[in-house]
Amino acid sequence: MSGPPAPPAVRHPRTALLACCSSLFLSSLDTSALVVALPALQVDLGLEVAGLQWVVVANALARGSTLFLAGSLADRYGPRRIFRIGVVLFGTASLLCFLSSGFGELIVWRVLQGVGGSLMTPASISLLTGAFQDPVARSRALGSWSATAGVSTALGPVIGGVLVATVGWRSVFLLCLPFAALVVLALRWVPESPVPRLRRRIDLAGHVSIAATLFCVTFALSGGARDGWLSASTLLALLATAVSMALVVRVEGRAVDPVLDPAIFRLPQLRGAVMTAGFSYFCLTGMNFVNTLYLQQVRGYDPWEAGLMALPLTAGTLVAAKVSGRMLGRYGPRKPILVAYLFLIAAMTALALEATTTAPIGWVLAAFTLLGIGMGMANPPATSSAVAALPPERAGSASAITSTSRQVGMNLGTATLGAVTVSLAGFLAGPQPVSAPDFTGGMRIAYAATALVAVLALVAANRCFPAHHPDPAAAQLGHTPRKEQTDDHQRHHGPAAQDHQRPDRGDLHPPVPGRPREGLLSRRGR
Repeated sequence: MSGPPAPPAVRHPRTALLACCSSLFLSSLDTSALVVALPALQVDLGLEVAGLQWVVVANALARGSTLFLAGSLADRYGPRRIFRIGVVLFGTASLLCFLSSGFGELIVWRVLQGVGGSLMTPASISLLTGAFQDPVARSRALGSWSATAGVSTALGPVIGGVLVATVGWRSVFLLCLPFAALVVLALRWVPESPVPRLRRRIDLAGHVSIAATLFCVTFALSGGARDGWLSASTLLALLATAVSMALVVRVEGRAVDPVLDPAIFRLPQLRGAVMTAGFSYFCLTGMNFVNTLYLQQVRGYDPWEAGLMALPLTAGTLVAAKVSGRMLGRYGPRKPILVAYLFLIAAMTALALEATTTAPIGWVLAAFTLLGIGMGMANPPATSSAVAALPPERAGSASAITSTSRQVGMNLGTATLGAVTVSLAGFLAGPQPVSAPDFTGGMRIAYAATALVAVLALVAANRCFPAHHPDPAAAQLGHTPRKEQTDDHQRHHGPAAQDHQRPDRGDLHPPVPGRPREGLLSRRGR
């Protein structure tokens, strides 16, 4: 049984790949480069640690809370149009951040930056899905896109450190402008994606309730470090988080076209991809935030020196991303993801054991290298698994799910590790002012707890991913023979759908008036 004819191929798929990877590079580079500039920014604007967290969290919060809306808009109105709007918005907001005169103004433009970044990310995945019709080429393109995220995030502290030391912290925002111009220029040769658009209703209530949940939980975590975990503001934020989460469940359960359809999380591979993407960025951004304070304020290194110390992290990410892509093709996502968790556990354990005021810097650099390897191993299989779990016309939504999990991980990483470190340091100091040994003591306890959580995540990931290839494209990349799939639905979904004995995916979504019932997870023939 054959499906409908494949959509026409895009004439310049490599240009589309360049534009999509460049947009992700500038978006990730901005956040990671700014981390090194935080101590200088703190002195210039006179901020406390809790306020400093919001410079990072405000952007990630705006991005994470609007990603689902951005994915829906890309699926409905076309990814190229939404992508262009996102790039222009991000570049404009970066210029306004550079020109900002105070903390409040900077936070407003950082939020606008986050909205621009959220419009770019799901649309870029949709463009790649439409530009590369061949499953093997598509898997390679998605692998390159995923590797770009890890590399730019790891490279940011190096570039940011040099800029802060030579020009100042505001120059970090100007760094985004040349990349934004390059992406807009490249889009002239990138047509709209040929993948059919979905005419779905925009679930405004769902978007608002999800955004409220993300805001409340981040505010509660950040407020806990600033005001205390039993303060009225923190307890009120935690209560608001619980109420908004219940509202999400109620609203999405009744929606005709829900933003976050609970049915898709019946797919173990998608659950594993979401968990891996979120936790890897939790470790990376949380570790970057805390280690920036550790290297500059405890160990006394200059910003450019602290930035150069991130080079092992960058190198580890570059090498591991290449290895992960090959393992993904040969073995499927399970093995590279499990290896990623092992390296993340090793990095957190190394810092928990030896991150003191007099620790050998070589030990710290080794931990950075382990973290980079873990990030490089995690990114390609997480993205590829999520996109493979949903049909091509839902690529924007698939990207939104994993990207949102990354943004939630970034929010929680910065807020949680920062808040826990500061709280534990205050507890260890007692009535006295917090000293450097108190800060490192709190940091080591926070890293030890993260390593334990990583062990639990490793066990969960082992249950989510099958031991064999879940995607025919991955099998072809690895040159592993597979049995011929005679049914079109089975051919697109691979044997994972058979092994798990999933119900008919067309039943996972209610019918929409005026549109044929094709199901949330049903695939179109390509």
